[in-house]
Amino acid sequence: MVSTITPNRVVLFAVGAFIAYWLAALFVPPLILRDVFNSLAFGSSIIITITWMPSALRAIRENADSGEWQLILAIFLVWFVVMWQRIYVIAFNWYDRPEAWANSAVAGFWPYSYLIAGLLFLAAPGVKSDGLQSRAMWAIIAAVALGSFVAGVLFWASISTA
Repeated sequence: MVSTITPNRVVLFAVGAFIAYWLAALFVPPLILRDVFNSLAFGSSIIITITWMPSALRAIRENADSGEWQLILAIFLVWFVVMWQRIYVIAFNWYDRPEAWANSAVAGFWPYSYLIAGLLFLAAPGVKSDGLQSRAMWAIIAAVALGSFVAGVLFWASISTA
């Protein structure tokens, strides 16, 4: 049966899964949903990291000189970071949420890592043999500028993102 699933059915499944979550949220306590799906995301991140690692290592060996290789690196990086973030959060909760951990540089490393992966995603369509096309460069500049603007507004308004 799996071999007969078409891309359209996969999209329909994904949309149905999002709807199913919100229907379940009407009946299941939020903390249970959080813990169950954090565990499922952790398990998925382990398997994705393992299965994508050979391609990511190949991309590194081949200098990630194409958009396809950069997408592979970005996908791997996102899920590699998710895996380690889940490990960190599990340990953080296990040790009763130590204040030192909450205020350490590690807390900022997760969004920084997602930024790096996001920049790889933005750059990928513009990677050509002669360099990065200006459209991709402008997308990167726009993303960093927008994020900087949001950070400035949040700092100015004393609103934490944690």
